[in-house]
Amino acid sequence: MNTIEKLIQEHCPDGVKYRELKEVAYIGTGSTNGNEATEKGKYPLFVRSKTVKMIDTYEFDEEAIIIPGEGGIGEIFHYVNGKYALHQRAYRINIFTEEILAKFIYYYMMANFKKFILQKAVNATVSSIRKPMIEKFTIPIIPLPIQQEIVNILEKFNQLEEELNAELEARRKQYNFYLNQLMGFDVVKLSGRP
Repeated sequence: MNTIEKLIQEHCPDGVKYRELKEVAYIGTGSTNGNEATEKGKYPLFVRSKTVKMIDTYEFDEEAIIIPGEGGIGEIFHYVNGKYALHQRAYRINIFTEEILAKFIYYYMMANFKKFILQKAVNATVSSIRKPMIEKFTIPIIPLPIQQEIVNILEKFNQLEEELNAELEARRKQYNFYLNQLMGFDVVKLSGRP
């Protein structure tokens, strides 16, 4: 039995209860346009993409999960803890209860939100979502020690992935350097011509 299974057995012997997101979080949009971004802004501006822009002013100062309202539904998630601005077609999910860790919900949504939204859709894709759809998403209410342990495990894997990506990028640069050095023959000199 692993650590998570032990914690669940200890803290949830009767199973896990679920609640709709609207029961535990404030959900809303921002009011900033993407064209308000500045190259050297002080605060992150979350728009409807994986790319985070920067801006000189902020709208919110909180811990939140950010998802797009259009495009990339169920594929783009941001976690923020601090000051930020938000596009008018992106949603913020700010957990207001102390019984749930925002980071836990962030990971839970990454794993389950797309499937939930696709079940609500008429076709195989979802081009946009509205607040009532997000509010109906159900989340498990499990004890904080279990949430924290899950978050710790996933954070460790994120760190390892970042380290591996950095190592891979360094190896690509090294490979390209040696490729150019070793294969950069002067064709004129090799052919015997001056």
